[in-house]
Amino acid sequence: MKILLIYPRSEYGIGPDKKKKVWAASYFGFPSITAPYIAAITPKEHSVEILDENYEDIDFEEDVDIVGLPCLTETALHVYELADEFRRRGKKVVIGGYHASALPKEAKRHADAVVIGEAELTWPQVLEDLSKGKEKPFYPSDKEFDMSIVPSVRRDLIKHQTLFGAVQSTRGCVNRCEFCSIMSFYRHGVKHRPVEDVIEEIESMPNDFFSFHDPSLTVNTKYTRKLFKLMIEKKIRKGWAASGNANVLAKIDDDFLKLARKSGCFQWNIGFESVSQASLNGARKTCNKVEDFKKIVKRIHKYGMLVQSGIIFGFDQDTLDVFDVTLEKLHELQIDIVQVNILTPFPGTPLFDRLEKEERILTRDWSKYNLTTVVFKPNNMTEKELFEGARKVAKEFYSLPNVIIRVSKIFMTSKRMSGIISASSNFSHRGYYARDFSF
Repeated sequence: MKILLIYPRSEYGIGPDKKKKVWAASYFGFPSITAPYIAAITPKEHSVEILDENYEDIDFEEDVDIVGLPCLTETALHVYELADEFRRRGKKVVIGGYHASALPKEAKRHADAVVIGEAELTWPQVLEDLSKGKEKPFYPSDKEFDMSIVPSVRRDLIKHQTLFGAVQSTRGCVNRCEFCSIMSFYRHGVKHRPVEDVIEEIESMPNDFFSFHDPSLTVNTKYTRKLFKLMIEKKIRKGWAASGNANVLAKIDDDFLKLARKSGCFQWNIGFESVSQASLNGARKTCNKVEDFKKIVKRIHKYGMLVQSGIIFGFDQDTLDVFDVTLEKLHELQIDIVQVNILTPFPGTPLFDRLEKEERILTRDWSKYNLTTVVFKPNNMTEKELFEGARKVAKEFYSLPNVIIRVSKIFMTSKRMSGIISASSNFSHRGYYARDFSF
């Protein structure tokens, strides 16, 4: 069978803006590896094509038998439109991903089959059943599997290479944050790919820079040290970025950070989430301690690595002073790059369930679930105050003078490559937030 895997267009956040032809943002963006990975676990008797709608227009008359669509909440309504159009033309459609896994009955109204959760064991079965015309409505990932069966992604099918590539070495998370979708999607705990398989995939990547698409590269430091050491031993000359847990990076020994830097790390992405301990505790992110943040940033900077932090506004404990306090703290901590997010209750999370029960969900227009739109009733402020407060933080942090000051300091105190990466990230984020927050 002929299979078309589509990465749907995204209107918000980091990535290409096809309508405005912002190809520079596309080049410096972080790629999705979902479609190339699904292609990799597709049985060899099928042919596979990948189309990234951020770069290409869709031909609904294309000669294919099956269309596969990954579905995030923000892209859900658009995915459903695409699915309906393909089905009107006689194509079989399969939808999967975070949103479809959280709301499979909703997704099924637009698909012949819905893959729930991880697809390693279910996707080949979906294809076999479709080929016989005996597909089931839902294919849940209800069995555990060993990550050694995970293949390298089909990079040969990626038509539009970005500067950064991506690889995944682990899945799952040990934390139970109220707002996070990871636990609801990866239901079988934390899993690790064999280190040798990860190294082989990294070596085969055409990109000089890449990111680990792991929820956290610090969830099992014994595994991670082995990974770093083998990267050094294999003399891999690629720069990389990864996410790490604040509580681990606060206490880990210096040798771990030295190995990270020597193996090519240029940036740690850390979900600080808030500078209010009360807000962190309320969101069940009790592993984060605000008192440790400064030490974490200082330690990472000591070894010439950048710190990108995610900050969320709108927790029930947040009051109107949180925006000014956060701005002051971000400058004090000397964070290099900040992701400014409005709390978003994604379906499938405990947060969504709680806010729905409290009748605080304002809309089910999933296109607004984009991290920069208020879709629920805040506890201690109005919706407008939440939006304007987050907008203020993004606008001031990424003001031209502040960007120039941050980048200049990095050029003076760190390696040139860190300065170049910091400059590109700061100016890219400045553009994204100017668009998404309209300033």
